[in-house]
Amino acid sequence: MIDKSNEIFNAVATDLRSMNLYFTMDGKSYSAGDGTPLSLSDEMPDIQVKGEYVATPTVFPTVTIDEIQNIPVHLDSGVENKFAEVVYRVQIFSNSKHGKRAQAREIYGVVDAKLQSLGLYAVSFSTTPAIYNSEIYSITATYRGVIDRNGVIYRG
Repeated sequence: MIDKSNEIFNAVATDLRSMNLYFTMDGKSYSAGDGTPLSLSDEMPDIQVKGEYVATPTVFPTVTIDEIQNIPVHLDSGVENKFAEVVYRVQIFSNSKHGKRAQAREIYGVVDAKLQSLGLYAVSFSTTPAIYNSEIYSITATYRGVIDRNGVIYRG
């Protein structure tokens, strides 16, 4: 099995914790007093990033990234995996009283940009229907790619 899930998780988690962004809610951009952008973790000091599926988080906002498929697609003559098709599920949960949809989409933008820069591509995107627990807004997206045993990701 080609397992690079920790590397992918760490790359996304690092960006979530250190990206400099202006966070916009209710038409206002929030930044440091001197006008410099705050990082997401400064703006949302309790942002939680997990590497496993969570049905309902207890801390908000929460981002989960988990590998839901890892299938060998090419074996070499020694019957060793050379490539694997991988699929990652990303979930973003927000219960912000001042724009949970905006907060979740801002976080999704950071995650999407990082996963695409790594070579994965989005294959699905959905939000929680309004009929389900409207106190929590969630986004679920999946990303796919082909990864070799050296960790190089191809769009497949």
